[in-house]
Amino acid sequence: MTESEKELKVVEVIPIMRGIVRPSLSYFTREDLNVGSFVKIPVRNTGVPGLVIGVRNAKTAKTDLKRASFALKKLSRSSESSLSPAFVRAAEKSAKYYATTVGNILGAILGKVFLENPNLINSGIVNNKKINTPKEILLIQLNDEERFREYKSLIRESFARGESILFCVPTHEEALRAHDFLSKGIVNYTFVTSNKTPNKLKETLKQAIKEKHPILFITTSSFIAFNRKDLKTIILERENSRAYQTLSRPFINIKVFLENLSKETGLTLILGDSVLSIESLWQEKQGRYAELSPIKWRTSRQSNSQLIDMKLQTQTPKFEIFSKELKDLMTKSITEKRKIFLFSLRKGFSPSTVCQDCGSILSCENCGAPLVLHSSTKMGRIYVCHACTAKRPAETRCDACQSWNLVPLGVGIDRVTEEVREMFPDTPIFILDKEHAPTAKKASIIAKKFAEEKGGIMLGTELAFLYLEKVPYVGLISLDSLFSIPDFSIHERIFYLVTRLLEISETETIIQTRNIGKEILSFAEQGNILDFYRTEITEREELKYPPFSIFIKVTSEGTMKDIEKKTAYLKSLFIEHEPNIIHSRGMKTGHLTVSMILRLPRESWPKTELSDKLLLLPPDFSIKVDPESIL
Repeated sequence: MTESEKELKVVEVIPIMRGIVRPSLSYFTREDLNVGSFVKIPVRNTGVPGLVIGVRNAKTAKTDLKRASFALKKLSRSSESSLSPAFVRAAEKSAKYYATTVGNILGAILGKVFLENPNLINSGIVNNKKINTPKEILLIQLNDEERFREYKSLIRESFARGESILFCVPTHEEALRAHDFLSKGIVNYTFVTSNKTPNKLKETLKQAIKEKHPILFITTSSFIAFNRKDLKTIILERENSRAYQTLSRPFINIKVFLENLSKETGLTLILGDSVLSIESLWQEKQGRYAELSPIKWRTSRQSNSQLIDMKLQTQTPKFEIFSKELKDLMTKSITEKRKIFLFSLRKGFSPSTVCQDCGSILSCENCGAPLVLHSSTKMGRIYVCHACTAKRPAETRCDACQSWNLVPLGVGIDRVTEEVREMFPDTPIFILDKEHAPTAKKASIIAKKFAEEKGGIMLGTELAFLYLEKVPYVGLISLDSLFSIPDFSIHERIFYLVTRLLEISETETIIQTRNIGKEILSFAEQGNILDFYRTEITEREELKYPPFSIFIKVTSEGTMKDIEKKTAYLKSLFIEHEPNIIHSRGMKTGHLTVSMILRLPRESWPKTELSDKLLLLPPDFSIKVDPESIL
């Protein structure tokens, strides 16, 4: 039968592209297409990938076509590969949960390499039958060394059964580190997607598909669509990491998609971390998740740690960055020619500047965010806005009263560096933050130089966690500013940060604070996960915070007139859900912002009627379902 003799079909296609509002589009073709087939479709004067979700004979659809207010266009197949119905169902569930389209979900999950080369997904070979009884999601909460030993044992057992494993990590650096540890003895059957050119990446994927032996496939969330017939387990490592939350539309957490994929395909999903998220621990307590191995509620480590009250250290009018104990520890490390890592929460010299005369905080003229004082050898001291990158000279006046009496407050990494250099001028000092290491390559070079030194001092922000191995001594300068953030998840973040630092330390750790009475710091310093969880979950239950409820945040920017119209529109559209409306100023644009916060019982979401309403909002409204923060 020639192409012209084949029956004309109408196919419903999901555009796999972020920003497409319509859930599906219709086209005609004479090609033999099935649900899950990849096609190329014309959108916005360009060709974009699409996924077939429905096929009808053009004759039976004749009546609907006559009523349609649009003309159908022709499309062509882009690949012989296809996504399995189970994978599409997982995307549909995730789209409903995040009040977005399936195309947006697929656009976030399928990396550029897969969209351009669908044959590398290899997803059409899985069992497409619906799973009546999904496998339980399993948890593993152990420190890094113990957890990775557990992973190695699990991989060997899977290989013995003829099964492959997909091992997902938050960042490329952690993928390479996981490869170094897990590939020993099975290097020929271990594949990693990080640190490769596009051509080498394609070759790696082809080899991973063709390999007859079971494999370990280590990747970031960009390649979680990769599949093999023998793939039975997915491990989500560092499940508490914020890196699994996408930073642009659609705002989703990869963990939610993997949970849906596990339920639809029957794959075993394992969530692992040194401290699992509050929600995962709560799910285990509710009997919805299970333990892969007994959950350890107290972190085990070799280093000693001290919690130092900085309020007792100030015996002179001068503000002290370092306690006597931390100064002694730095001196000890230099005398022994051993390394020390000093953690600073903020970039710059001082995170904020206040006017001594009127009390105003120096803010960005463009967007209103607090200005951060930076210090560099090239430019000297200068104020920089971390929200919109605007700059102001250090010789500036107070915007409110024009006073010169401006005083920097807080401790940034540049200020810490300045004092360390004064104290130890002959000691090698390395700085690892986004300012000094704007690229992964630069960060790797700095970390490598530090590793090659016999001693030395490393100063870093959270970025350093990705590159540092074990360090003999660790000092936490301060994270007190986090306590002032009115956010439901801030205690969890503080506990996780301190735990990560203690894991890096080999011998001794100093934790400085002016909030010595905060129970959370004591729990973290002792490695007491159980009491932290009990305290946190009790407070969240009383206040109806997640996981007992779910927040939905809708945001839009505009002029005063726009904001008034949008506020009225949101109030009328969602009136039955008792929306909480907040007006503020956008951190990056400086425009006025309206935010609507909805709080729903966890068990009532997703709610079809509400989800459909959210999906109908214009593109200038940003929707975040179950956000990590409602600020």
